[in-house]
Amino acid sequence: MGTCYLAYSPVCCFVEVFRLWTLIPETELSLRRISTLKLPKDASLADCTASRSRVFGLTAEIHASRDYPMTHAWAAAFHKAGFDGIHYYLRHDPGQRCTGVALFGPAGLSDYPSPPAALIGEAILREAEARFGLRVTSDLDLSL
Repeated sequence: MGTCYLAYSPVCCFVEVFRLWTLIPETELSLRRISTLKLPKDASLADCTASRSRVFGLTAEIHASRDYPMTHAWAAAFHKAGFDGIHYYLRHDPGQRCTGVALFGPAGLSDYPSPPAALIGEAILREAEARFGLRVTSDLDLSL
């Protein structure tokens, strides 16, 4: 089984993609585009942000664990129960305001229509700096 990870807002997607940086090199930014994916059907999602999910043994660890065998087991259990994916808090937002979707499906390329891609705009960059302290910098600034 494969998984496609999505965020509900552009800035939250940005934070997840650039998780390794506080200062983001312009060259890295120039390699990326942002898209809005429209699912071809309504997806049935297990809501891992709901407090009542605790009755199934779920804890907040599901959102940020590096224990991939554990998270893969949860994904397999959700998939077996008939869910198309999960709704969860994104790992790289310590304030846990960013949420996303992990969609289950066959591993490899999907047959979803390719959405139009756009450059990452100034509004996303300003919000990423204001909320998360992430800044884009020229590659020259990084070599000093």
